[in-house]
Amino acid sequence: MKYFSLTDIGKKREKNEDSYYSQIKDYSGTTVGLFAIADGMGGYENGEYASKKAIEEVINYVNEAFQMLDFSNIFDDDMRKILEKALDIANNVIYEKSKESSPMGTTFVAGIIINDKIFIVNVGDSRAYMLNGDNFTQITKDNSYVQELIEEGILDEDKARTFQNKNEITRAVGYYESVEVDFYVREVQRSDKILICSDGLTNMVEDNIIKDIFQQNNESENICMELVFLANANGGKDNITVTVIEIE
Repeated sequence: MKYFSLTDIGKKREKNEDSYYSQIKDYSGTTVGLFAIADGMGGYENGEYASKKAIEEVINYVNEAFQMLDFSNIFDDDMRKILEKALDIANNVIYEKSKESSPMGTTFVAGIIINDKIFIVNVGDSRAYMLNGDNFTQITKDNSYVQELIEEGILDEDKARTFQNKNEITRAVGYYESVEVDFYVREVQRSDKILICSDGLTNMVEDNIIKDIFQQNNESENICMELVFLANANGGKDNITVTVIEIE
C-alpha cells in the first residue's frame, strides 16, 4: 500500500487543531497500515492538546496490543476490542486533563489495514470513504445533530449542508466521562483507495466533487493536494486534514 497525508490551517483559523498519524509498520512479518485523524475543539490550546493526545494514546495502545497479536488468526471482534479500549484510554486522559482547565474534546477517525481488510473506528464527524471502481462511498456515519435530523426525515442531504447547527457533534473523545465508538469493517482489494479526513474538507467540498478528484488522479499526493486546494478555494473555514491510501 501507498499513502500520502496533508494538513492545512485553512483560511479562517489562527491555529491548526487537527492532528494525524500515518504509518506502515511490520509486526512479525505482517504489514499493517495505521492511519488516524483527530479534529480538536476547546478554548485556548485545548483543542490542539486533545487531538494530539488522542492520536498519541490510541497509537501507543494499538502498538502494544499488536506486538502480542497473532495476525494469521485475527478476528474482527479482536480488532474492535483493541480499538475501543484504545479510545477509552484516550478519552480518560483527555477528560481528566479538562478538569484542570475547561472542557475539551476531539473527533477521531482511524483506519487500520491488515491483509485484505480495513478496520475503522469513528467518533464525531471526521470521516472515512472508499473508492472501489466507480463506487465512492462514505463508510463512517457522522455522530452529529444534523445526522440525527437526516435519519429522522426532518432534513434532507441538500438542506443539511447549509443547516446552521451542522457542526454540532453528539460525541467526542475526552468531552464526556465515557465515549461510544462506532466500528466498521470493509474488505479491500488492489486499486481501491481510502480517504480519511476532517470536516474541514467535507464542509467545503461536496462528495461528488471529491469522487471526481479521485477518479481524475492516480497518485495519492496529487489527490491530497487538490482536495486541500479546493477546500481553501471554497472558503477554507476550518483546518483541513486528509490522508489517501492506495491498496496495491
